[in-house]
Amino acid sequence: MTGEHPSGLRITTADLSKSRPARWAWKDRLPIGYLSLILGNEGVGKSSLAAWMIARLTHGDLPGDLRHQPVNVALVGDEDSFQHVWTPRLHAAGANLERVKSIDRPEGGYIELKADQERLAMAFDLEDIGFAFFDALIDNLGAGVNDWHGRDVREALQPVRWIAREQDICTLGSLHPNKRGATFRDLVAGSSAFNAVSRSSLLLAQHPEDEARRVLVRGKGNLSATPPAVEFVIEGARFEANGHDFNVPRAAHFEACDMSVEELIDTGGGKAAEHSKVGDAVEIIEALLPRDGEWHAAAPIYEACEADEIEKQTVKRAKKRLDLEHRRAQTFQAPSEWRWPHGTPLGTSDIEDPCVPSVPSANALSSYTQHTQDTQDSENDSPQCVPSEADAELERLTAKFAENGNGRHCHCEPSPTPENLDDGLHTKCGKPVRGVLEPLT
Repeated sequence: MTGEHPSGLRITTADLSKSRPARWAWKDRLPIGYLSLILGNEGVGKSSLAAWMIARLTHGDLPGDLRHQPVNVALVGDEDSFQHVWTPRLHAAGANLERVKSIDRPEGGYIELKADQERLAMAFDLEDIGFAFFDALIDNLGAGVNDWHGRDVREALQPVRWIAREQDICTLGSLHPNKRGATFRDLVAGSSAFNAVSRSSLLLAQHPEDEARRVLVRGKGNLSATPPAVEFVIEGARFEANGHDFNVPRAAHFEACDMSVEELIDTGGGKAAEHSKVGDAVEIIEALLPRDGEWHAAAPIYEACEADEIEKQTVKRAKKRLDLEHRRAQTFQAPSEWRWPHGTPLGTSDIEDPCVPSVPSANALSSYTQHTQDTQDSENDSPQCVPSEADAELERLTAKFAENGNGRHCHCEPSPTPENLDDGLHTKCGKPVRGVLEPLT
């Protein structure tokens, strides 16, 4: 309970009936009611990623507690022109532009969190804002604030933390990282208080093995388990509006990946060592995988790499670098098979997870998070997010064989029986059969 106390301070007794779990604008990445941070070098694509997130929020498409609940979004700051830069990017990302508001001082200049606290809180309330993006947050600290002094930073950020809590909205501030840092904490420019007051801090960086791709990881968070990293590309989006041709950057082709924050930070040798391991795996693949256009088992390659102390995830990165095609073999245990791409120069084709389209629907994107969490420890070699008809048929025939004590076989209809075999080959498909089904009644 809470009430007056002889000390003059507020005393609150723990009461589980008033407790609620954390709520998320983007599951496990952007909590509601708190301040979060996103770090990224200039030009890496923070604004393009923010436009993608904002677009999804204006349609209620992000997985989390705002799914199916479109919200109004506020952009605070003038890092980029709202009408000339942000609006075209938001349009290209598919945002509902009527839900996106720019908030600044009528006399010009930066919004100062402490000096403008009441005006900002009123604006958020009157415009029914559910998500606010501060670009760049350091510009909103206020004149005279030393961003290298922890106490100054905490006091300067207190107003936006209070607004987020009192109005139950998600706030996100962008920052540029330090040029070098051995840990994620060291990357946060200015005082460590920035990272300390943030409840979820994200890092956006270039993919260490593919300059064309970007990777988003959570570097700090204390409200949930760490979510999978997400990688995507920045592509050009062309459209015509108001008699003008636009060509703006757009974040697209999202998929989960197994990158960690440590792998994205140059720790003075760690990244180089990982590059070397990927290069070793590339050499092994090139030596063992025939260039004959046929499918070959991946197991011998994994075994050779393991003997050379190369981890499975590093082998997968080497496979992606080489742009190899992959599938599950249509046999009893369905092992992984690889082959070189047909008619495609190595390293030039985009690898895209069909579960995460460039502008995902609510169902596709919400299922993507669960799908990647369920499969992050196994290789996703199926071209579909759900079992195909062939996979279902294979399971059905496998069950039949288990009942009849038989072994590996094709999964055609009609099933292999003594009557439709020719020298051990199924007359339907010509594949060898080990063990056959007796005719079923």
